[in-house]
Order: sequence, then C-alpha cells, then structure tokens
Amino acid sequence: MEVTQEACAQQPLTTKRSKFFVLNSPDFEAAKCWAGGLGQTAMFGTVYAQLILDNVNYGLHAFVVPFRDPKTLLPFPGLEIGDMGGKIGLNGIDNGFVQFTNYEIPRVNLLNKIADVSEDGRYITPIKDPNRRHGAALGSLSAGRVNIAAMVDALGAKALTIAIRYAAVRKQFGPNGKEEMPILEYQSHQLRLIPYLAAAYVLRNFNTYFSERFYEFTMNNILGTSLPNAPEMGIEIHGVSSAAKPMAGWIMKDAVQECRECCGGHGYLHAAGLGDVRNELDPNLTYEGENHVLIQQTVNWLLKIAPQMIEGRQISTPLQSVDFLSNGLNILKNSRFTARGTDEISHPESIIKTFQWIVVYLLKATHDKVGEELKAGKDLFEAKNNSQVYYGKSLGIAFIQHFFLQRMLVTISEAENHAIKAVLTKILSLFGLWSIEKWHMATLFKGGFASSALAPTLIQDAILKLCADLKDDAVGLVDAIAVPDFILRSCLGSSDGQVYKRLKESMTKDEYNMNRPPWWKEVVNYAENNSAKSKL
Repeated sequence: MEVTQEACAQQPLTTKRSKFFVLNSPDFEAAKCWAGGLGQTAMFGTVYAQLILDNVNYGLHAFVVPFRDPKTLLPFPGLEIGDMGGKIGLNGIDNGFVQFTNYEIPRVNLLNKIADVSEDGRYITPIKDPNRRHGAALGSLSAGRVNIAAMVDALGAKALTIAIRYAAVRKQFGPNGKEEMPILEYQSHQLRLIPYLAAAYVLRNFNTYFSERFYEFTMNNILGTSLPNAPEMGIEIHGVSSAAKPMAGWIMKDAVQECRECCGGHGYLHAAGLGDVRNELDPNLTYEGENHVLIQQTVNWLLKIAPQMIEGRQISTPLQSVDFLSNGLNILKNSRFTARGTDEISHPESIIKTFQWIVVYLLKATHDKVGEELKAGKDLFEAKNNSQVYYGKSLGIAFIQHFFLQRMLVTISEAENHAIKAVLTKILSLFGLWSIEKWHMATLFKGGFASSALAPTLIQDAILKLCADLKDDAVGLVDAIAVPDFILRSCLGSSDGQVYKRLKESMTKDEYNMNRPPWWKEVVNYAENNSAKSKL
C-alpha cells in the first residue's frame, strides 16, 4: 500500500507491510506547511493525501496521523516538524510544517467513511463513481473555507463599526457661515463606506445560511445518517466555498483599508484598532487556498455544468446555486438592459436577472474559450490556464455574487417587519449595483446586454441615491452587528460616541507619553555644546 501527500502523488513509495500505510515527502517542496498548532504542541492531526495502491491512485483520502510522543512532545522518527516563525499577525497561532520520510501509520488510521482498504490490500468503497467519492471528501475539506468567509465578515464588520461611528461624530468643513458637517454627510464618504456596510450584511446573511447547511452536511456524515444527495452536496459545497472564501476576503480586505483611510490620521493610531484588524484579516486571503488559485476550483465545477446548460438540460443541485442555468440559453438570448430610471434599476428582481445574464454569458464565454484553446493544440491544463483572466475568474466572482444576492432575497421575503424589509431591500440593491459597477460593467457592454451610456449612468446614480438613503441608518446598522466595546478596543469606535474623550485618554494614559524622556539631558547637552559651532 502506498500513501503520499497530494504534492507527491507522482512519486509513490513501495512497502511490503500489508497492514501499514506509508507517507512520504520526497523533499521540502512537498512538505505540509501552515497547520495551526503543529509548530510546538500538536500530537495528532488529520492529513489529506492521495491514496495509491499497486500504482493506482484512488484520490484524496483522510488519515489520522500521530505527530508527537505525548510524554515528551518530541516528533516521532520519520517526521521533521517545526514552527514556521514570526508572521505579520496572529502570532499566537504556532503554525508549523511537517515533512514525512517513509513514515508508517496503521491501516486503521484511514478515516473510512467514504472508502476503506482491507487487510489483503483491496480498495472498498460504497461510492463507485470517483467523482461522487471525490465530492464526498471535498465536502468535509471545505470546513476551513466556510469558516474563513465568516471570519472575514466579522473582521470587516468590526472595521466598519469603527469607521462609521467615527464618521458620524467627526466634523469637518461645511457651507460658508454654517456649522461644520459630520464627514458621513459627504457623498464621497458615503460611497467609500456604505457599500461595504451593505456587503457586510449580505455576507453575514449568506454565511449564516451556508454554515448551517455545511454543519448539517457534516453532522449527518459523522452520525452515519448521510443525506441521500451527500456526494452532490459535497461537490456543491466545495464549489461554493471555493468562491465564497475569496470573494468575502477580497471585499473585506478593501473595506478594512478604506475604513482605515476614512478615519484619517487618527485611523493610523494603534488605539484606533484598525491596524490589528487589517493584520488579522490579511492571512485569510491565502490560507485554506490562495484566493486566485482557489476560485479556479469553482470555475472547474461550473465548466462541468456548462454542457448541460448549452444542451438545455435540467440542472438541479442541493443548494440550488446553479438551478437557474437550466434556463441559461433563454436568459442569454432574451435578457437586455431595459431600465429607464433609478427605481427600476434598483429593484431586486432586475438586479438578480442582470446577474443571471452575467453568469450565463461568462460561463458560455469561458467554455468556448477553453474549447478554442484545445482546438489550437493546447492540452487541458494549458487551455484552462489561458482562460482564467477576463473569463474564468470573472465567472467565479459573478457566480458567487449572484448566490449571495439570491440568499439575501430569500431572507427579505421571509422578513415580517416592513421597516426591516425595506432597509434590507436597499442593502441588497446597493450591494448588487455596486458589484456590477465595480466588477462587471465592461461585461455588460462586451456581451451586448447594454449598448448605451444610460446603463452606467443609471447604475451610478442609483448607487449614490441608495448610499444617501442608507446614510441615516448607517450607525444603527453597525450597532446591530457590532461587538461590545471591550472587544472592539477602539478609541474611535466606542459605542457612546465620545470619540475625543476616548482619543485623549488613549494619548494621555501612558506615563511615557506625558513626560520628558529619560534621555532628555543628552539632547540638552548636545544642543548646548554644538549649537554655535559651524562645521563648515
């Protein structure tokens, strides 16, 4: 039996011991890095690796692997383990690396929910279709991506709480002879912050739904009561999470930076709390899959669905994220920009239909681009690689944004309070139109959905109007999702609005700040002895 890490699948290792698996990393390039807790203390871990039996690769499987002797915390022979060292942030997590050298683990350490290996070396699985089996494995592997999307949502909300509360209090300039205005009253400031506030709500709504579906899927697997469509759900969870994690990270990365800049010089203070948020959010853009690479997993999944759409076949998935593609050809043929006013273009149904057209157009365009590359003699890897920029990546972004909006629309339809429903509808509309303007405007013209300047003009006018409409609710909206002050830890974002009181406290509480330095005599002596002497 042979087991290698995924990166080493092409270099199997032979063993004569039939009741053991062997893990091997031929060089440090194949080492596993960034495992949290591994650097100093972890005694066990779950390792995902390619399972190879008699030179046949059965794909990704999970193994329980002992790392350290519980009595000494020293790595077992055959393992090289270490801490990765200091990082930009999150240094409380001892991220580590491990390299395997012919490391044997018992046969029973294979987590055999989806497959097993008998004592005589036979591969046994209840899921005969390799794609379905791979999907079942990927569903569990998606946990980190599901959680990261929620983590960046929380970090972004923290930054927005600080920046919006500060913007409601901080006054600057105004009409001649009149009182200065809070900076949140300025249109430019509204455009810098409020679309991200809308994004925070859309993401929070989506992450709540998606986390519930994922944990339902996981618990059914753990309890042995797998859902009847578990393999398909595992594949869809993998496809959705592989786009949700990058999109949430990219949006909130920009949101945190904008919040920092919107607080001016004070936002650069450590006491403002925004620097820590930025550092804590930053690694989310790379771990559990570097975003630009990860979103290709979503694109590959969508490309497998493309032929069904092109053939006009019925498409149905457990989470219904792509069911609208059943009508894809009709959407592509008949959908066009028809709005004539900001109210019409801001309607959720209009925005959803626009996004459906964008997804269908980009899916067909990406599918056709890959086909052209293959006809030109490229292999499949190179064909897909040459179809990412302006095609695949844009497709993955549009797909997940549509699913965000789709789930938000469901939540709005279930809301019973009319005032809440009205605010949430504006939030959906703002996020949708802002996303179109930010990511997809060129696609609307390239694909023929829009053909005149009216489209971008109305979209921009509607965005500004929605920002103004939500401006007076902005503080209330961040208050609803804000963490308590003792967690927020920001002199600018305190819930009592006492910005300048908290700011002064942060500057004066340190004894060093309010006293001359212990080396003051050196400065005075140097000035007295050198002030009158010219060096020329």
